[in-house]
Amino acid sequence: MRSFVSTAKRMDSSSIAGSSRLALVRSTAAFIFTLLCAGIVIFPYYWMLVSSLDTGSLFEWPPRIIPSSISLKAYEKIFTERAVLTWLTNTAVVASATSIFCTIVAINAGYALSRFRGKMTGAFGIFILFSQMLPATLIVVPLYVIFRQLGLYNTLIGLAIADAAFILPLATWLMKGFFDRIPADLEEQAQIDGCSRMGAFYRVTLPLAIPGLVVVTAFSFITGWDEFFLARTLIATQSNWVLSVGLTSFESQYSVAWDEMMAASVVFALPAAAFFLVIQRYLVSGLTSGAVKG
Repeated sequence: MRSFVSTAKRMDSSSIAGSSRLALVRSTAAFIFTLLCAGIVIFPYYWMLVSSLDTGSLFEWPPRIIPSSISLKAYEKIFTERAVLTWLTNTAVVASATSIFCTIVAINAGYALSRFRGKMTGAFGIFILFSQMLPATLIVVPLYVIFRQLGLYNTLIGLAIADAAFILPLATWLMKGFFDRIPADLEEQAQIDGCSRMGAFYRVTLPLAIPGLVVVTAFSFITGWDEFFLARTLIATQSNWVLSVGLTSFESQYSVAWDEMMAASVVFALPAAAFFLVIQRYLVSGLTSGAVKG
């Protein structure tokens, strides 16, 4: 009997040790996989930074992962010899105007699609989503003609409106998804307590939809920040360029100023990265609470 008990104890201890080793192997493999994925994502940005600081490292073989010398000449050139600061300001203006406009309209449109049921509501929602599928190349010519007629061509506000036209369908559906998750009973209770319909919306529903509002704002801002095709088509003068278009000016007929282009790219990426760091907590909570489920 004693031998049986001791044998059982040894089996239990060996089983526990085996489970611990298996858990350790799994956690180590997960850590290495995560580290590898993070390296794949981060390395292009690191290489962009290294190339902007060391002009000789871009085409050397084997490549120098750590630059032998650091120079800020490329950054000095882009701010003194090129209009990078103006392009960056234009980009911030267009992205901010786009995100504000899209957020305000998407809140109201998403709420209407979520709360008001009717025969045409579903068809209207599908029509909005269908407009998202149209490629920019299909409607850029009509946009160009309309903007010329309205005096919006070659203006930053015109570019913001054009960007918003492409972002709004998806932004509206994102907000609808958030409003769908908020029970309508809360608004009815607020109305019983004396709130008007609009008061119940602003005091009860909208605060609960803040994670969705952050997601829509971030999505609109980043899309407006990175947009290139419409900016290239609807903006003519160099003083009104956004930075995504300005980056193409570093490429001439026979050469490319890689160090200056990489420096401008770093400057271009920093505000967007800072914006994401600020809203990261709200963005993650918004995505996990169902924003992407529509």
